[in-house]
Amino acid sequence: MNNYKSKEEGCVTNMLTSLKLNSLQDRRVYNHLVMLYKIAGGMVPALGPDVYLTSKPQRRTVK
Repeated sequence: MNNYKSKEEGCVTNMLTSLKLNSLQDRRVYNHLVMLYKIAGGMVPALGPDVYLTSKPQRRTVK
């Protein structure tokens, strides 16, 4: 078993690599995208898509 209590630089990075885990930043992005997908699909009863998602008005006009 490995000792991951070391204070050496890159210790956490080495641990993530050896365990084949994604970085915290990647996991956060993934979880945000999953939550947005669920909200847009109406799978989160507390956050309906009509309340959480709003459309932006178009800025361009057709001549």
